[in-house]
Amino acid sequence: MKPNIFNYAGGELTNDAMICWMLDWANSEDEEYKNLSQDIIRLFTADENLKVEFVNIKKQYKKIDILVEVNNSDVIVIEDKVKTSHHSNQLKRYKEIIESEEQYKDYNKYYIYYKIGNESPYNGVEDAGYKRINRDAMLNVIKKYRGLGNGLLNDYIDYLEGLERTFNKYKYEDDLNKWDWDTWQGYYSYLQAQKNIKEVCWHSVSNKRGGFLAFFWNWTCLKYKKDGKEIDYALYPQIESNPFNSDGNKTRVAFKLECKDSNYGKEIRLYLYERLKNLLEDLEKTESKNCISVEDVKKTKFKIGFHMTISEINNINTRTRLDKIIEGVDNLFENII
Repeated sequence: MKPNIFNYAGGELTNDAMICWMLDWANSEDEEYKNLSQDIIRLFTADENLKVEFVNIKKQYKKIDILVEVNNSDVIVIEDKVKTSHHSNQLKRYKEIIESEEQYKDYNKYYIYYKIGNESPYNGVEDAGYKRINRDAMLNVIKKYRGLGNGLLNDYIDYLEGLERTFNKYKYEDDLNKWDWDTWQGYYSYLQAQKNIKEVCWHSVSNKRGGFLAFFWNWTCLKYKKDGKEIDYALYPQIESNPFNSDGNKTRVAFKLECKDSNYGKEIRLYLYERLKNLLEDLEKTESKNCISVEDVKKTKFKIGFHMTISEINNINTRTRLDKIIEGVDNLFENII
């Protein structure tokens, strides 16, 4: 297998340059390469009839990653992300800049959020007025130009296809120990779609042990009554995965508590642990096919904080087992509610 430059230069600046390189072919006399650029621009604008005559490309125009002027009639703003996500209200700011510029007053304006990495959707991209373009959408456009025999373009296609293969590995590889970060992100994206969760429900969490990728769902707001008060808290399950953990415990499902009242956090945690344990015992008596047993759920060391672990399920090594645990957790939460 020949070396691929994008395996060594996979950052946003490289990706910016690749986008500009592909779009700049609109100014070429070569019809096939010109079609490559036109197809990408049609992807961005969703205008299948747009005939691209020429483009003017500006990098870092007022901190915008890429700005593309098309035919003196259209302008495309591209925010390019690889591993990171948008921040500091940048999408809204960039749009306001272009909307207020006199030179683009009569232009058709398009705002694109291009992400070749993975992230939980519903993170405000569409709300900011941007169209989300992922690597799969880009691949569908550019892979038909593999026949041009251009080494750089083919390397980029191979690179995106490699990311896509790793992302989809969860579909056929049952052994969780063979998954990496991208595969977990693929699985979490699948879970989010399956459960129809229309909000951010997975992201990376940093800690001293190297962090993990978390997926949380079934967020349930409850009240604890004590001393004539009603204390608000939330109960939710969370999958925690780190394919690089060296202690052999790469995947766990934790029952989590959010309580902002530090005076009652420890008490509520103990109450929930006993409630979960009793529910599991009751389910075992009535449901022979229950997916989680009392022995599976381990109590953890107590650490005070807004977010606390009540108990956890460890030694999960296959997707088959994990899917069953998720099914059992959903059943358990129905009984809690």
